[in-house]
Amino acid sequence: MGRRTAGISTAARHRPTLPRMRRLPLRDIEAFVAVARAGSLAQAAVILNLSVPALSRRIQQLEAGLGVRLFERQPRGLALTAAGDTYFAALDPAWRSMTQATDELRRRDHGGLTVSVMPTFAANWLMPRLHRFQARHGAVQIVLQTSAEIEDLPARSELDCAIRLGRGPWPGVTSEPLLAVDAVPVLSPHLRDRCGVPRHPRDLVDARLIGTDHQVEFWQEWFAAAGIDAAPSNCVVFDNLQVVYEAASAGMGIALGLDPVVRPFIDSGRLVPLFAGRVRLPRQFHLVRRSAAGGKARDFAVFSDWLFAEAARFAA
Repeated sequence: MGRRTAGISTAARHRPTLPRMRRLPLRDIEAFVAVARAGSLAQAAVILNLSVPALSRRIQQLEAGLGVRLFERQPRGLALTAAGDTYFAALDPAWRSMTQATDELRRRDHGGLTVSVMPTFAANWLMPRLHRFQARHGAVQIVLQTSAEIEDLPARSELDCAIRLGRGPWPGVTSEPLLAVDAVPVLSPHLRDRCGVPRHPRDLVDARLIGTDHQVEFWQEWFAAAGIDAAPSNCVVFDNLQVVYEAASAGMGIALGLDPVVRPFIDSGRLVPLFAGRVRLPRQFHLVRRSAAGGKARDFAVFSDWLFAEAARFAA
C-alpha cells in the first residue's frame, strides 16, 4: 500500500504544471477596439449594435480594470491616449486574427456568404428586402458584416464580397455598378418651415450643413452640378451617414441625402427635400468581389442575381 502511494506521488511530481489562464474582459476589449478603429462612440455603437451609454460603460469598465485612461474627448470625437495607442497597436492585429479565425470556422461549419456592407446601406436598403431572399433561397445563408470603412477584400479572406459606395473600379477586385446615387439636400420639416431657409442652391454655400468626412466631396459635386464653383464653408462633420440623417431629422442642419439610403427617412416624413431636383452623382453602389475565383461561386451567383433584380425594381 505504501509503495503504491509513493508511486502516485512520484507521478504527480513529474506531471507538467499547466499555466493558469486569466479571464479576459473580451466584451470590453471588443468595445475598445471598435471605438479605437472608429474614433467615435456613435459609429462604434452602430457597428456593435449597442446603445452609446452601454458602449461607454464597457469602455469605463475596461479603463477601471486596467487603471489607465484609454481615450481623451475632443471636439470631433475621441482620441487615444498614449497608453491607449500602445494598447490598440498590440490588440488590433490580434483581434483581427481572432475574428478571421472565428469567421472562417463558422463559414466552414455553417456555410453561407459573408458580405461586407456599410451600416447605413444595410439598415435602410438591404435589410428591409433580405427577407425576400431568405424566402426564395433559404439554403443560402447571408452573413452581413457592417463597416463604415471600405474593407480590403484581398486582405480579408473571410469576406466573400462587399457592397461599396464609390467611383470604382478598385485594384485586386472585380466590381459591377449596382445602384445609382441621386443626391438632394434634406432637412427636417420643422426646420423647413422656419424663416430664412435657403431658397436657391447658392444659398447653401454659407448655410449650416452636416455630413460625413467624405461628404465634403459629395457636396462639392452637388454644387458643381448646380453650376456653383464652391465648397461648403460651414459643414459639421459626423462619422456615420446614419447619424447624419438622424441629426438632420433633429433639426441640426441640412444634410445631403443620398438615394437610396435616405429614402426611408423621406418616406416616413422625418426628412423632406429642400429642392425638387436631384443630382446624379458620379459615385455608385457597387457589388464587389475578389478577382481570383474562389469558393462560394454558386452562392454568390444566386445572391448577385437576386440583388440586381431588387436594384432594378427599386430603380423602376
